[in-house]
Amino acid sequence: MILYGIGVGPGDPGMVTLEARRTIEEADAVFLPVSLAGRDSVAGGICGQICSEEGRLRDASPFWFPMTNDAAKRDGEIRRQLEELRPIWENASSVAVPVIGDAALYATTAYLYAVWREICPNLELRLLPGVAAHSLASCVAGEFMALGEERLAILPGSADPDKLEASLAASDCAAIYKPSALGAKLPEIVSKTGPWAKAVRVHRAGLPEQSVLTGGEATAPTDDYLSVLLLWRGRQA
Repeated sequence: MILYGIGVGPGDPGMVTLEARRTIEEADAVFLPVSLAGRDSVAGGICGQICSEEGRLRDASPFWFPMTNDAAKRDGEIRRQLEELRPIWENASSVAVPVIGDAALYATTAYLYAVWREICPNLELRLLPGVAAHSLASCVAGEFMALGEERLAILPGSADPDKLEASLAASDCAAIYKPSALGAKLPEIVSKTGPWAKAVRVHRAGLPEQSVLTGGEATAPTDDYLSVLLLWRGRQA
């Protein structure tokens, strides 16, 4: 069986690749990742706008990925759901898991594959790239993400603050995913690792509710999980 991890971009269905669309439509089964049980899948919403096969997503199965750093709890829940969904995938030759952004960058498919391979040792993984959130965000901001010899850091806001600061201090430009995880520490960390000539925070890039904040507003605390903070040292504000 082949597990396809498919990047469907940050939200704009026009940015989904033709290969991603074809693979989703032709897969024997589709699992739609959700961050909370019962919540709509953002990736599923994108797929619903690109798939032409009638009923393709109506038959898809939601798959909850616990947002926790407790690996045992996360993997236990993934294993439980895989056993529950066994009748759907057991005789399948391919299962598609669309994820927002790029399939190889901070993608939950990695955890799913690791647990699933324990149950199904011959499981094969294939990844299809998608537009990463920081790439679309930098285009929305009208800025080149990195130029020439500039050092670019792509970092999770959920990282250890000391390690995050060290990476930022050594970089010329940076993209921080999930800045909401830093809470009230966000402006302090940005200030300590500066000076930064320009800061832009893009919320829900590619979605209808997309918004852009600049300057001090960009580095203020936020509770929006689907946001990316971009920082540049050598650019004009």
